Amino acid sequence: MKRIIYTFVILFITQLNFANDSGNLLDKARAYQKAKNYTEAIKSYETYIKISGSEDLKEVYVELANACFLQGNKAEAVNHIKTAITKYGFNEDEFIYSSTLNEGLSKYALSVVYDEYFTLRKQYLATLN
Repeated sequence: MKRIIYTFVILFITQLNFANDSGNLLDKARAYQKAKNYTEAIKSYETYIKISGSEDLKEVYVELANACFLQGNKAEAVNHIKTAITKYGFNEDEFIYSSTLNEGLSKYALSVVYDEYFTLRKQYLATLN
């Protein structure tokens, strides 16, 4: 019985450390972006996405898209928006009303994605079944 309790305690502590590390990484990415160091912000966001597992990353993909767009890489920014649509259900209203999405990126990405939006959205809806 003591081994089981000990094992659960170790697992719990490990999960807390992982949560702190990933949270710090996301904070770093946001700080880099605020400081306009988009290269480091992009690296941090991408690392966060790799280690985060199955949580909802819609806002992280939008923030990553913003960093790419502000760095001048519009194609990569649109790809991240497409991922937010297909994996996490980013929708038309969020293109317009999102407080996270850069306004310039919103207009640009919506114009690029518009023709395939419903196809991308169907891919997301198919994952819900």
